[in-house]
Amino acid sequence: MPRPGRLAAELSLSVVSGAALALCLPKPGLCFLGWFALVPLLVLLYRAAPKRAAGLGLAAGAGFNGLAFYWIYSTCRFASVPVPVALLAWGALTAFLALSWGMIGWLGAKLANRLPAAARAFGWALVWTAVTVAWERWTPRPCADLLEYTQWKHLSLIQIASVLGPHGLGLLIAWVNASLAQAWLESKPLRPALPVALVLAAWGFGRHELASRPASEKTVPVEILQPDVDEYAKWDPGSAARIDDDFSGLLGRPRSQDPAIVVWPEASVPRILPDGATVPEAEGWSRKLKAFQIVGAVTQSGTELFNSAVLLDAAGAFRGVYHKRELVPFGEYVPFAFLRRFIGILDELGGIAAGAADQPLLRTPAGPAAATICYEAVFPRWTRRDAARGAGVIFNLTNDGWYKDTWGPYQHFETNVFRAVENRVSVVRAGNSGISAVIDPWGVVTARLGLDRRGRLDAALPAQDPFPARSFYARHGDWFGTLCLLALALLAANGLLLSRRA
Repeated sequence: MPRPGRLAAELSLSVVSGAALALCLPKPGLCFLGWFALVPLLVLLYRAAPKRAAGLGLAAGAGFNGLAFYWIYSTCRFASVPVPVALLAWGALTAFLALSWGMIGWLGAKLANRLPAAARAFGWALVWTAVTVAWERWTPRPCADLLEYTQWKHLSLIQIASVLGPHGLGLLIAWVNASLAQAWLESKPLRPALPVALVLAAWGFGRHELASRPASEKTVPVEILQPDVDEYAKWDPGSAARIDDDFSGLLGRPRSQDPAIVVWPEASVPRILPDGATVPEAEGWSRKLKAFQIVGAVTQSGTELFNSAVLLDAAGAFRGVYHKRELVPFGEYVPFAFLRRFIGILDELGGIAAGAADQPLLRTPAGPAAATICYEAVFPRWTRRDAARGAGVIFNLTNDGWYKDTWGPYQHFETNVFRAVENRVSVVRAGNSGISAVIDPWGVVTARLGLDRRGRLDAALPAQDPFPARSFYARHGDWFGTLCLLALALLAANGLLLSRRA
């Protein structure tokens, strides 16, 4: 057992290692740290027994998630949540999200450290990736720690996600870090040669993909409304008329051509609408502009409330609705009812019901489309599910006004770039306070309206879908993640066999 002073130093170093990785994310954007931020942690894990490795992993996970999600505390305070409750919310989320890091540490020390030296670094990368896959697929955690997100600035590198999905680049990043750690311990500088060569191959693939990106001659004009409504006053009874005037002011601005589609942000209408009905605030504008409208609204069916995206046609008639599937804990539902009195305005509407996993696609002038609302964009499975059913455009309606100018809106925005690349779909993002944008299937942001700005973004989508068959990942699912899970199972079986022989 390590001495208390040494253990404290190792735990501190693990926290710093995890926090350094968080600096890769928007807004700091120090993406280069992604290739070696985990080296100090892995140096410790290579020499740790399983229980100690689990503790070091938990510490690193706390460092990463505590920094990456500091804005949870800020959001609670913006909503006048008492300081102790805000600290508890931030700490509880950090601890929960760190659990997967503890599992990585325990499993890696149990399995990867027992592999031959030539395979040990890859074993750690495999464990890291497989555990991340399991948590991303089967838990409701917002996976900001997908390692691919650390390279959000580098479009060439992330193109490989169209084939390998959200975990391929992550495995390479973990492998480089693990190889550097092993090279340090063994004084063998060539250990990272193979993973670095594969990273260069992925970069070359991405360069080729971006070079083949065509210019679209025919386009579908799209308008995105960003009213920048104060979320903390939105549901006040006296605010409805002013909010309606804000939208009318944006829609009444001069334009060079009429849009085919107008996109409103999440919960644009400050009242509850009957499910399956038109939206009076948008209906007249549909007819005036002869444009489809996609409107974020809270709808009600019977006793159930849904966070919805309502589609109106050019005549203002109802043509479809999408109900949000992945709900925000403590924002759209409260797991434990007694906590409601502590979170105030964050639980303004009470419980929201989740929509069905597969819902009819929206038929728009830009072709078959689907919607994600708010932080659903963080979960790769939902966009892939809709792309596999034929959606070529994803409308992401959100309201990041809760988070003001913290890291949160920037992190949230960049996940949409990865969903576009992974599935080879266009993403149209409408945010109440921003960031609103159009992202093409290569992850290129073709139009953007920044955070905390009021305005209308006039943009365009390609009239001809450049990827009618979608991506390999969209067609075949997360095959790479499944392969990693199977490989981990084989590694665990091998470890069990070795334990019985010992």
